[in-house]
Amino acid sequence: MATMADVAARAGVSVATVSRALSDDPKRVSAPVLQRIIDAAEELDYIPNNLARNMRSGSTRILGLIISDIGNPFFTAVARGVEDVAQRHGYSLVLSNTDENPDREAASLGVMAAERAAGVIIATTNENGSALRRFQDLGRAVVAIDRHILGLPTDSVVVDNESASHEAVSHLIRLGHRRVAIVGGPIDADTARERSRGYERAMRESRIALQPELVCHGDFRETAGLTVTRQLLDLADPPTAIFAVNNLTTIGVLGALRERGLKWPEQMSVVGFDDIPMSELLDPPLTVVQQPTYRVGARAADLLIRRLREPTAPVQEVVLSARLVVRGSTAKARAA
Repeated sequence: MATMADVAARAGVSVATVSRALSDDPKRVSAPVLQRIIDAAEELDYIPNNLARNMRSGSTRILGLIISDIGNPFFTAVARGVEDVAQRHGYSLVLSNTDENPDREAASLGVMAAERAAGVIIATTNENGSALRRFQDLGRAVVAIDRHILGLPTDSVVVDNESASHEAVSHLIRLGHRRVAIVGGPIDADTARERSRGYERAMRESRIALQPELVCHGDFRETAGLTVTRQLLDLADPPTAIFAVNNLTTIGVLGALRERGLKWPEQMSVVGFDDIPMSELLDPPLTVVQQPTYRVGARAADLLIRRLREPTAPVQEVVLSARLVVRGSTAKARAA
């Protein structure tokens, strides 16, 4: 297998010049010399010894992305944003799913550390603070997305969940709905708590008493949305509108309505948090809180690369706004 010395001999330059050209600092090599080195490397099928370079530097050109579920369209778009920015800066991305399982999250962090990843972007379960701290102590960078990391100062990118949920529920109230149900997420998750607070604030401001039977919690999954909505529809006085706190939950809500033969918005108004792929093609199309999902990933990658370049820079929190997109799944409350 060709070595760096072989490339240097073929190009008529020193080994140090080849090293700068192909790995360390190509800007310090003149364009004609750089082209000679690239041509020589291609002719010899030279493969850089990344392992040796990584052992010297203590890290790789790899970034980790640890999320709960790549099947969730929110995280799919986030991953695309992270990868696009990472590749522009010469990094590769390694993805890990945790399924909201703290043990899987801890294992993923261990793998990232063993593989000498330069840093990770994580939507944490918030049960691995010590593992994340150890990862940072190794000189690795950590950026939180979607949820803050409790007790650990890290850069983060989040969405203003409370304001967005307040706007969504206020929209339903303006349409005359008084029995508005929330199909929420796990109460130990930042995002679920913040979206619940937005719901509660909108109800309070409109002087509508909170009804415990209309406040439900699940696990951000389609099956939970389906089960909880069935329970809501079985109430003696069911809601006239449902606010679902994420896209998979919304799919479950719609599945339960279809199962009972109920039409939206004629018999139930529905607002979802997160856009669902092809939601505009539903009949009628779905009213949603639209998150800037790609920007969440892109900004997180920007923060991670900044942290790698400036390890002592002040911790930064980026809060992005979401917007309500009103479509056909909400209408004025039906007469009693």
